[in-house]
Amino acid sequence: MDYLESLELIGVTARIKRISDKLMHDARRVYDHLDLPIEPNWHLVFLLLKEQKQLSVTEISGALKFSHPAIINIIKKMKASGYVTSITDLKDSRKQIVQLTEKAHKELPGLEAEWAKIKIAVGAIFDSEFLEQLVKVEKNMTDSDLLDRVIEVKTKRNE
Repeated sequence: MDYLESLELIGVTARIKRISDKLMHDARRVYDHLDLPIEPNWHLVFLLLKEQKQLSVTEISGALKFSHPAIINIIKKMKASGYVTSITDLKDSRKQIVQLTEKAHKELPGLEAEWAKIKIAVGAIFDSEFLEQLVKVEKNMTDSDLLDRVIEVKTKRNE
């Protein structure tokens, strides 16, 4: 018996966290198995910078909808591994502009080939119906977050 499953909606956040943790653990194992010298969540930054060339940390954070500190942590590790470099924005010295290094561009085709294999494997876990539902969930949470919804329920019950 899966206790979280038995909790239905009240257990959903724990189930999503459990899935996320399992996927991240498995991704680390996959990267180790494939001898990929990067961390699993770096691919998002690689792909974004490949497409956009240069972005500030804030722009990366906004595009990925990750916290600013999370992006700073990823960028710091990618810098230490020689995959990104940053320069101070000429217009705003508080901003750091991030771009891929020559090393990153050189290794990107091999990384993308491995990511294509990983994508196929992930497709065997999640189908298009799941992705459609995920889009709905994300939209619902953007439209009105959990706190707003709880306040709304509480207000309606007190009327």
